Amino acid sequence: MTRWIPALMIAAISLPVWAQSHSQARGRFPLTPHQVARTLTENGVLTLDEQVLLLAKVVATEASPELEILSVEPLAGRFSGDHRESRSLVKLGCHSLSTCLPFYSIVTRPDGATESAAVQRRVSPTAVNATTKPNAGVIMRAGTHATLVMDDARAHVEVAVISLESGIAGHKIRVASPDHKQVYVAEVVSANLLKRSF
Repeated sequence: MTRWIPALMIAAISLPVWAQSHSQARGRFPLTPHQVARTLTENGVLTLDEQVLLLAKVVATEASPELEILSVEPLAGRFSGDHRESRSLVKLGCHSLSTCLPFYSIVTRPDGATESAAVQRRVSPTAVNATTKPNAGVIMRAGTHATLVMDDARAHVEVAVISLESGIAGHKIRVASPDHKQVYVAEVVSANLLKRSF
């Protein structure tokens, strides 16, 4: 049995490299925070890789696709140390629709940092209109059909859910599976997206 240990160790070490190359051979290239940061910087908003949080694992059919900013929505700010940070929910997509599906990321910037006119022109009309309404804070209403994204270091799961409460971005609400057999508490990200950890 001990003579097989070196061979098993080599196989275990080689598996992640093989899996990555196999995935890329099938035309699936993971998108990274660096690519999002580069796209924002090219559009006038200086962004570092560590300021970008991808809400889900996203793959493309090209290694370095051209990304476009589809919308930018402000989220509730937060305090970090002695200063306040602003957060935005940025929806991006590939220039070619067949290259990748649209996806969301959260971008954190020091408060007071402003978006360039180029990015502001891309903000969706619904996001602009929401800020002018008296109840603008509520972005997800009770009864909304949405997607719940659950992540940890080992797995990524997306679940269809129905919101049981109304909520604003950054706050936690109760949601249920369509058959109402499972109830989760999750953080509102956008009008039809929530997140939580396992």
